[in-house]
Formats: sequence, C-alpha cells, structure tokens
Amino acid sequence: MSGLEGVSHVSYLAGADRYTHFHAFFYLLPENERKVSQDQIVAQVRKILSRHPGANPTVTPRNPLGGGGGGGGGSSISASLLGPDIARLYDYSQQILQKGKETPSLVDTRTDYSNASPEVQVAVDRARAADLGVRMATVGNTLRLMVAGDDEISSYREAGEQYPVKIRVQEDQRRDIDNIGKLTVSSLTGGPVRIDNLARMNRGFGPTRITRLNRRFAIAFSADVAPGHALDEASNDVRRLIADLKMPPGYTARMQGQTRNLDETTDNLIMAMALASIFVYMVLAAQFESFVQPLIIMAVLPLSVPFALFTIWATDRTLNLWSALGILLLFGIVKKNSILQVDYTNVLRARGVPLQEAIYEACRTRLRPILMTTSAIIAGLLPTALGLGIGGAQRSAIAVTIVGGQSLCLFLTLLLVPATYVKLDALEQSMANRRFKALMGSLWTSTIGRLRPRTTEA
Repeated sequence: MSGLEGVSHVSYLAGADRYTHFHAFFYLLPENERKVSQDQIVAQVRKILSRHPGANPTVTPRNPLGGGGGGGGGSSISASLLGPDIARLYDYSQQILQKGKETPSLVDTRTDYSNASPEVQVAVDRARAADLGVRMATVGNTLRLMVAGDDEISSYREAGEQYPVKIRVQEDQRRDIDNIGKLTVSSLTGGPVRIDNLARMNRGFGPTRITRLNRRFAIAFSADVAPGHALDEASNDVRRLIADLKMPPGYTARMQGQTRNLDETTDNLIMAMALASIFVYMVLAAQFESFVQPLIIMAVLPLSVPFALFTIWATDRTLNLWSALGILLLFGIVKKNSILQVDYTNVLRARGVPLQEAIYEACRTRLRPILMTTSAIIAGLLPTALGLGIGGAQRSAIAVTIVGGQSLCLFLTLLLVPATYVKLDALEQSMANRRFKALMGSLWTSTIGRLRPRTTEA
C-alpha cells in the first residue's frame, strides 16, 4: 500500500488494544504536493482491502473536526442498539448490518459485537458447589489466575527495577479441558476440590466483549458516509433501517457520534437564527423608533435563504456546519443594504419630500454605496471561496455561501425594500406606531438627561 499515489509513508501497529487488531496509518503528502484528494486515496484503500473480506477491514479517514485516525474509532455514523436479551439484540444487529451493506449511502458497516471467539465454557452446578463449600467467586478467581494469568501475586525487584510476578499453567495444559478440570479450588472446610467435581466444561464460542449502557446490553452499529452522499442522508437511512427492524418494547436504538452532533448543531443553529432575528428586530425598533420599519428592513432575510441554498446546490456542496454559518453571516450583510435605503428615505421624508419621490431619490443615491460595499465584500471573500491552502476546502463553504447569496439576491433586494416600504407606509403612519415613537422618544430623552453631568453653583 505504500505505493499509493499521494501517500508519503505507512506505519503499522499490532495488538494495541486487542491482540486480534492490526492498524495501518497512512500519512499523506502535503496538499500542494499531490494531485489526489483524501477521499480519492480512501477509495483506493477500500478497494484494496475489499480483497480480504475475512479480515473485517475498516477505513477511518480524518475529518475537519479532528476525528478519525484512531484505530477504527470516530465513524461518521454510529447507533447503539439497547435491549435486555443479548442474543436477540445480536440478531437485530446482524439484520441491520446486512441491510446496511446494501445501502448506497453507507460504507464500512460493522458492529462491535462478535460471538465467534473460541472459549472453554464452565457451567458450575451451584447446588453441588454449595454442598462442597465452594464459592462461585473462588472458582472464577482460580480460573482467572491459573488460565488467564491476569492477577499479580507478587513483585520482583532487581537493579532498581520492579517487575510484576504472575503465575499461569503451561499452554498445553490451558488448551486441554481435562487438565483444566483437574485444577483444584479451596472450600470453606479447607480441603481442595477439583473443578470437574462441581462444574461441566465444554468448548464453544462466545463474545469478545459485552457492553452495557444504562443497565442494558448494548451493541454498537457504525458506518462511514459513502462518497457523493451527505451525513444527513446517511443518518436518515440508518434511522429507516432501525425502524424497519420493528423491535418490540424494551428494545431501543440511540444515535451517537457525528449524527448526534449534527442534530444538536442543527437545533442550535435554528435557535441562533431565531434569536438573532429577534435581537435584530429589537435593536432596529429602538434605533428607528418604529414597529414597522424593522419589518421592512428584515423582509429581505427570508429572500436570502433560497439564494444561499441555490448557491450550495449549484456548487455541488452540502448544507453543513460551514455553509450554515455562511447563511447566518449572510443575514447581517444583506440587512445592511436595507438599512441604507430605509434610513435615507426617512431623512428625505423628514425634509418634506413626498413618498414616491423620496423612495426614488433614496434608491438612486444609495445605489452606489450599496454596489461598492457589496463588491468589496465579494472581492475580499474570493480568496477564501477558492479554497486555497491547507483546510481551505472546508472554510470555502462559508465564503461561497455569502458570495453567491449576496450576488443573487442583491438586485431583488433593491426592488423589494422600496415596494415593502410603500405597502407598509399606511401602517407606519398608524396611531399605535406614533405612540410607540413618542414613548421611545421620551425614554431616550429621560435617559440622556440622567447621564448628562450636573453643575452646581457656588
């Protein structure tokens, strides 16, 4: 694999977390020194590993948030199946695993549970063990000490170094059920008791590990997003696969990983946009001393969203965290043009200019600064939109969204604000709005009066 295009070198790691795991780490050349992207290299690696399906290979690429590359963790899609029966839960996990391999938006589907680990199963006759005075914990501790060799019984010090001392029966004896049955455990009476006198042993298969979550058995299903598909699409496909299982009461599924982060981020962005709109309206209402004119200014905000989404679609991008931040920033940029038009229209009307003439004059006067500021914004964001430099492909989504949304909705904004101003002028001149202006004026006057320094005469 070291001969792959764009790969600088490959390092290997065996037995880091489990002795059956082997990890290969691919280090890519700098972006300006290779002609292929990370996704293309990952596709090549998956094609090579597909020749060895028995090894259960998985590929975990790096993502913009720093995940991946951690020995099989950090998958884009992750779901936990929860239930009281591990055998039935395993059947559900195999069903969703098989359907996941047939889903186009998913690759590297896998579960963290396997019941194919060879083991010697010891079934203790509890009644006979109680008659012989042998505790279950004693049987377990003896087998763990003599067969697994995990317990440290002492330590040995030499030349300033301390070494743990563990005991374990010989390998040929550990593989023989008859020899394991000859091991003895101590009873409450003090006499030794052979394990085969109180337990039945046979060879079988069992799980490599058992995971519990909220006191229920848990099996994790994980997958990565296939090239050309979005995380949201793949997450919805996994939810559909889980729903098709029709699990009975007591069995549930919980989305984890980047899917849960995506849901939280989406909810937070929607809340941020809603709060931003409310705060903008409050600030504009205090500045213009009007209930209506903030609505005229903010009428362009819904118009900018379709153009931003069209830009994302036209550039073959997805609506992700970066493009959503671009839409949020686009709100503030688009609103700025409306403020220029409405503010100068109010200035002209305060001078006694009729409504129609004031609107025409304001649009003609403010057209040049609006075009100049818009051109400056677009020119300043073009380097970022081109995605130059390391990590520029992710940052470019923000700039592309702003550039495309601002460019497309600019001229419609110039037409929408005057039309909205004319339509809402009658509401602007209403009695309720006049009272609000009078109230805001009195509050402003009283506030300035309190802040003004007072002088005392000697």
